[in-house]
Amino acid sequence: MSALTRRISRPSPALIVAIVALFMALGGTSYAALKITGNNIVNGTLSGVDVDNRSLAGKEIKKNTLDGDEINESALGPVPKATDADTVGGQPASSFMVKQPRVFEAAIPANQNFANNAVVGTLADLAPGAYVVTAKLTYENDSATNTSTCTLHVPGGNDTTTFTHDTTNSETITLQKAVSSGAVFSPSVSCESDGSDDLIGVGNIIAVRVD
Repeated sequence: MSALTRRISRPSPALIVAIVALFMALGGTSYAALKITGNNIVNGTLSGVDVDNRSLAGKEIKKNTLDGDEINESALGPVPKATDADTVGGQPASSFMVKQPRVFEAAIPANQNFANNAVVGTLADLAPGAYVVTAKLTYENDSATNTSTCTLHVPGGNDTTTFTHDTTNSETITLQKAVSSGAVFSPSVSCESDGSDDLIGVGNIIAVRVD
């Protein structure tokens, strides 16, 4: 063995540890020196694949910068405390888009000889709501009695009219009442009679819904 070989000896464990520590320190310094910041990124060069899913929180997004193009509005639920925003007076908007009847009519038959205070006509089964109800009929007296009364029967108060007549003339009677009912109701008309009175010409009961 030559003298040169004898002078090169195996490094001690302490020296090896010291060398490894030196390289680690130098590597960490280099990493810190090369750390990427916003100044190193060109605007518009990052895409969705460069960001981990669900890694951004609300505080990372600038306020008032998102609009409908970035948000799927159909996936949003009702605004808190506005669960009735799609109703009017508690009724869904769809109920105001349906065409519903507003005028209702029933005929009062002609040529009927009726008993005293008998019902001569009825408009059956009006739905709850507000209405103006009108009845019209032609009354003929065939006896000596010269006064009679007809009444429109509706919830909340009737409309009654008393009229004078004779055996040679007929009387056209009009009755009318504003009605607000929370239940189904059936307006009707009754008239006094002495047994010789009758109705001529077809009359009617008409209800117009006003709510």
